[in-house]
Amino acid sequence: MQNSKRPDNGLSYTLRTAFSYWNRTLLYQLMFSFWYFLLFFVGYWYLLQHFGLWDLFMEHKELVQTDIAAFNKKVEEISRLPQARNFALAFLFLMALINPLAVGLYAIYRKIDLKEKINFTDVFAGYQGFAFFNFFAFHLFWIIIFTYANALLLLGIVWYFVTLFSIPLMFFMQIRAFEGISLTFKVLKKNFAVIFISMAVALIFGLSGFLLCGFGIFFTFPFIHAMIYTLYRQYFNEVK
Repeated sequence: MQNSKRPDNGLSYTLRTAFSYWNRTLLYQLMFSFWYFLLFFVGYWYLLQHFGLWDLFMEHKELVQTDIAAFNKKVEEISRLPQARNFALAFLFLMALINPLAVGLYAIYRKIDLKEKINFTDVFAGYQGFAFFNFFAFHLFWIIIFTYANALLLLGIVWYFVTLFSIPLMFFMQIRAFEGISLTFKVLKKNFAVIFISMAVALIFGLSGFLLCGFGIFFTFPFIHAMIYTLYRQYFNEVK
């Protein structure tokens, strides 16, 4: 079984530990970012082409320079087409396929804890064996709920936090998704301030790479997962 614990260290320790994981694995995190954004943009482009949306957008590209309001109206009209709805559904599957990459980062951080040798193949730990289907199904479920919850910003944020540790719990403890949500909620109730501030710092730093000519995102984006793993390690015991 699993149980949660309160760490002996505070916010400063959490931040230092997360930065340590991130700093010690920059090469592997660069590889993670490369595959993440490559799959995202190639997949996004393919779906636009497959459903014929790119050609529809290009028919009105001149409006971007002459009448942006008219262009936005055309985009709104296109978004109501059946193929646009099919694109949106396919995009959910694309994101569910890409997001198991994060499991590889958690596997790498764990090898640091165990002082084991890290291999480049560890980046793809989330795609190994039957567990991949569990991660894929969870991410598909997650993004569907988030899409609807995000209509109200507060609900989207709530959903993000109550599922914050679901993937590490599924990967390291082999528990079911809903049990992971329950355990995450229990930890949040006791340690919300530290977790919220830590994740706020992680998100700000993770997205700050856009300011470095955009390329910096390849280095900073994985820091979000370094923070999630740090918090997971502090608040959960893995009892065999």
